[in-house]
Formats: sequence, C-alpha cells, structure tokens
Amino acid sequence: MATMNDIAKEAGVSRGTVSNVLNGRGGVSYEKIRLVEEAAARLGYSLDQRASTLRKGVSESIALILPDISEKKYSELYMGVLNSAKRFDFKVCLYISGDQPCREKAAILEAMKEKVMGVLTVSCLESKVSEYAPFLSQNLPVIFLERLGDSQSLCSYTFDMTEAARLVSAVIPPGSRVSVLTGSVSFPDQARFRDALMRFLPIEEKRILENCHGELSPASYQLASSFPDTDYCVAGSRHLARLAENAFTRFTGKSPHIICLAPLSPLPDNRFIQIQLNYRYLGISAADELMRSLEEKLPLRSRVFAPSQTCHRPKTTKASPQKTVGDCAVPAVRLNGPPLRMLSHNTPTVTALKTLIPQFVHDTGIPVEIVTVPLSQLLVKALSEEERWDIIRVDPSCLSLMAPKIFRPLEEIADDAGSYFAYFLDSIPEDYFKSGKTLYACPFDISMQLLFYRRSLFESVAQQRVFYEEYGKPLKIPSTYEELETVARFFTRACRPDSPTPYGSSIAAYTSQTSVTSEYLPRLISAGGPVYTPSGMINLQTQGAISALEGYIRFSKFADTSHTHDWSEIASGFVNGSYATTILYLHYASRFIRAEGAAFNGDIGFAPLPGNNSLLAGGSLGVGRYSRHPKEAWQFVRWAAGPDIATDLAMLGGISSAAIVYEQHEVIDIYPWLSYLAEHIRDGISRPLLSFRSFSYDQKEFEYQLGKNLLDALNGQRTPQKALADAQAYLKSLSNH
Repeated sequence: MATMNDIAKEAGVSRGTVSNVLNGRGGVSYEKIRLVEEAAARLGYSLDQRASTLRKGVSESIALILPDISEKKYSELYMGVLNSAKRFDFKVCLYISGDQPCREKAAILEAMKEKVMGVLTVSCLESKVSEYAPFLSQNLPVIFLERLGDSQSLCSYTFDMTEAARLVSAVIPPGSRVSVLTGSVSFPDQARFRDALMRFLPIEEKRILENCHGELSPASYQLASSFPDTDYCVAGSRHLARLAENAFTRFTGKSPHIICLAPLSPLPDNRFIQIQLNYRYLGISAADELMRSLEEKLPLRSRVFAPSQTCHRPKTTKASPQKTVGDCAVPAVRLNGPPLRMLSHNTPTVTALKTLIPQFVHDTGIPVEIVTVPLSQLLVKALSEEERWDIIRVDPSCLSLMAPKIFRPLEEIADDAGSYFAYFLDSIPEDYFKSGKTLYACPFDISMQLLFYRRSLFESVAQQRVFYEEYGKPLKIPSTYEELETVARFFTRACRPDSPTPYGSSIAAYTSQTSVTSEYLPRLISAGGPVYTPSGMINLQTQGAISALEGYIRFSKFADTSHTHDWSEIASGFVNGSYATTILYLHYASRFIRAEGAAFNGDIGFAPLPGNNSLLAGGSLGVGRYSRHPKEAWQFVRWAAGPDIATDLAMLGGISSAAIVYEQHEVIDIYPWLSYLAEHIRDGISRPLLSFRSFSYDQKEFEYQLGKNLLDALNGQRTPQKALADAQAYLKSLSNH
C-alpha cells in the first residue's frame, strides 16, 4: 500500500502536508488538499475516517469464540458483535471451537497472544472460571453468550428458556403426542429448555432425546424410529429441526409438526413453527456492554432476553379453517364471490403489499384486489356507497374527520379488535387509528420526515476547507433552516462552479399541493409557530409565518426542480448524485438501496429535520363502511398491518407499524433509518395541526388550498404576504360552514 512519502512525492508537497490532510488538521490550502487527494486516488490510498486509527499502529481488538459460524444463529450473533465493534473502532478476532473443549482452550491461548482487550464466548467448557482465568485474573471483561457461566460472578447474556418453552406449549393442542430433540443438556440453555418443557407439557421422559454430537449423533433417527406416532416434535434449534424432519421423512415417509427455537429472521423457514430468538441483538448488546466496561471501567452486568413476540407458523398446504394458536396467523373460511377490494393511493408499501397478496390468498382462499388512485381522488371514491370498498387506506391527516363516514368501527366487527394493537409500536399517535374514542383503523405504513445527506461530501477534507474559507465556520450537518440554506448554496454548481453536485438540495413543492404544505409547515413551526387565532384557527399572517415562506423561497433557488414529479423521483435524484441533501419521508428512502445504477448506496447519512420538527405521515387501513364482507376484510387488515408479513414488507422496500420489524437487525442493517423511526416517532408532529379541533373541516382540502397559494409565492405570482392572506381567508370560510 502507498505510504505518506509516496503520496507526498506524487502530489509534489511535503510529508507534513500529507499528514495534515490525512488527520484533518487546519492550515492546508484547498489547492494542496486537492493535490493530495488526487495523488492518493492515483496510488490507490483510501482517505476514509478510519485512516487515523490505522496510522496509530494500534490494533484494538476483542475475541469472539463461537461453536460454528455456518449455523444461522451464530452468524447472526457474529454480525451483531461486528456491528457494535465497528462503532467503537474495534477489531473482532473470530475463533471457531466446534463445541470441542480442546479447540476452545486453544482459542483462549491464541486470543491471549493477540493481546485482546476482552472476550465474548459461547463456551462448551465445564469449568469456565478456571479455563478463562488468564483473562479474569487480568480484569479483562469476559461475557458468556447463550450459555450461562458456572459461577454467579461470571457475566452471561442469555435467552429466557422458560418463556420460550411456554410459547411452545401454547402452540401444541391438548392431547397431542409430543417428542423432543435437544442439543447437549450439558449446555445450560438446552437443559433449561428441556426442564421447562417438562413443566409445561405432559411429555414422557423417554420421548426426550439428546443430540450430543451434531450430525454424527443417532438421536434424530432413534426419535423417528421409536416414536413414529409423534404429532409435534420440539427441537432445541433450527439445525436440530432439520435433522428431525429428515429422520422422520426417511423413517415414516412424512414429518410431524416441528416446533423449534430459531434466530429471528425477516424470512423464516416456513417448514417449521418457530419461536424466534434475536441473536443479532444479543450480540450487539453484549458487545456494547463489553465496550462500556472497557471505556468506563465499570463492572459487567448480566442480562436475560425474552423471545420474540411473533410465532412463525409454516404455510398451510391447502386452505382450511384453523383455530387461533398463540400469536400465529389463522386462515379463514373460503369467501365465495368477488374478491375483497382495497382502495389506496400508490406508496412503496402498497407496492410491496401487492407482491405478497398471493400469500394471503393461498393461506385463506380469499382473493383480494388493490385499486390505486391519485391521492386527490381517494376520499371522493372512498365515500361512494355504490363501490362498496372492503378495505381503505387513508392518511392520518383526514382520519379523525373522515373515519365515521368511510369506516366501520372495528369493535363492531370483532370484540377483541383492540387487543391486536399490542403488536404495534406503542408510541404511534392515536391519529392513526381513532376518531374521538372509537377505534376505526390499524396503523399501516407510518412515516416521518428526515434530512438525508451524502456523507463523503460532509467528511471531505477538501470540502471542509473550502467551506471554511468561504464562510469562516466548519461544514456540518444542518440543524437549522438557515444552515440548510447555506449548505445548499455551497453545494449548488450555479453558485460554486467546482461543486461536486449540481444542486445543494431538493424540493418537493412541485410534486403536489399537499407536498409543498408538508415542506412549509416544519419551517413555520421552527419559526415560532404555529400561532392560533382566538377562534382556534392557525394564524398564517404572523411575521414568523411570512419569514418561513420567504426562507423557503430563497432555499428553492438552490434545489433541483427537475426531479419533482413525485417523491420517488426525488429519492432517485438524490441517490444518483444530483444533490447533496434532501428532505424526504423515510418510507421513500428504500429507493436509495433498491435504485438501479445508484451512484453512492454506501454514502448515505441521515439526521433529524432542521429544527427537529418532523411531520408524521403514512397511512392506516380500515374496513369500508359499506363492505359486504367486514369479517374477511378485518382479517385482511390484520394480516396486512400486523406482524405476519411486517418484515416481508420492509425487505421489499415498504414500511410497517408492527414492532417486530424494529427488532430485526438484518432489516435495520439495510434500512438504518427505520431504527430512528422506532425511537423518535413519539417526537414527530401528527396532523391535523392547522387548527384546534374545535370545528370539523377537511384537513386534506385545506392543505391542498394552502399548497396552491404557497406554489404561487414560490413561482413569483404572489407575494408571501398575499399568498398567506388568501390561505387564511380560505380557512376562515371553512369555519363558517
């Protein structure tokens, strides 16, 4: 690899100049920074943020000892540890023990030679205190994963096997013949799982077999040959489930229902009923604890993790009625006649839902048709008694007013409808599902605004230097609209010919009238609003409201107006490099990952909206007021909005309100902004906010009219004062109706 001396020679500058550039120190001109960057690129030298760590010559590392990396649960655990270590700039030294004590002891010795600063281990050793003494005696942190240590003084990160066994018992109907295949009960997790199963289920002890030597063990064959009458086979892992399925199929020609413990996955194995354990989160949490201990010199704390709340049932081979068991989805009776009809406007989640409809039809025998219309037409069609829509998706901005006119109350269809909300994020505002005190809908594709930016531009030493030379302050992620305007001007080529992007930002004003309203309102709130009149209407004629619109008009001069036909086009323009920043509802951000020919998929950062006043958006699903099949429609709503397909929707580029998605680190790794949504949706601003709720009016229609006036101001057809005065007059007319 090229050295600093090589780069200095190639660039024609001193070694000290190269060092200053690499370390981000000041005092280097923009021209010399460009010479160094260009020389480094020609020599294949990476100038990333970790360069300073590499130049220290110090390799800070931790050891991770696993039985096997090919088994899904351990690869998930490994990825979790890697994710955490990366945040702390630590290297992970991986050792594979094969669950063989001699290999684990050799790994301990090797880790000592590497001078690791801590250890995470899934140990197969009986005497963990004595074998890990080389680390413990030096006060190096050691955390035992999955399997408890043999002493209370040892830190363990494990799963609640008693709760896992309880979930298993809830799935198995009374009177079933049950057999069990565990891993070695010398491992505490398998022993606790076995013991708990025996407490919850009437299992004969002879029907519990122990698989001690992996695939070399005869246990699965003994189980199948000795108990061919098994109705349900419980397996201690997904690997054991596969062994059991293979053995029963070979010995009896068919397999019983198999229930297993399995790693939480967005695409679970549909052959088995799975009680899911979040191994990736276990790895992240344990590594975070180890890093905390190293940084803060605090004692380690043990933790026990509950299984996931979702039980994944294998798909049925034919449509047939089934009872509700645990948390699993339940097929319904075949619906004769035309399909259920769902009305919506097109969103990424609705597109993903269309892909998954055949699964619902296969499992239930109920056909479904999704009809998408422009947003401006949706409410008119939803009110039609003749069309008799079975399911309707609406925005929360109009649910409080329109729900009684277009939806049936859910508790009129199902007495226990309210209990289903336990599956959703508990911080979702009531605007997504209630009108007054009545439950009308399920939250579906929730969303909020975020600021997205190109990391490489904001981290570039060259861009930082030229920004400082021009503005006398550091280049940073904008936290106010004034800072966003400055950054947008800086990255607009019309203002700075050598800008790496044509535009500094995007503008959604020209996608629709309601879009321009959604971009203006956060600015209004950040400018000190909204302020209300004595009658309860928003006051759009304050100086803050006028200043916010004037700032929006200035900002629009530095924004791309060519990628503005819809939100998806704005997302595509950003990911293909047309602008440095964009404000977007995050359910459109999946385009960043899925776009063909994207210029910088790995270069996307995100931050709160300037002023931290993000509007919430998205939609909810309800049962149409005039539906002839309300019970079947409610079943579809539960399926579409609930946990059964939540991760599938997310993986396909949609979004979900179900809490299970936000436990799936495999999904979060792909769409990292989803974790921000789960943590901060309670901080978002839900609409309606254009008035007190002292009078009823069509929120969408007012947003449309306000947007028309704002667009006239953006296009120079009216002054900001005139545009806002006309919008105020329209709102006043609504209150007089």
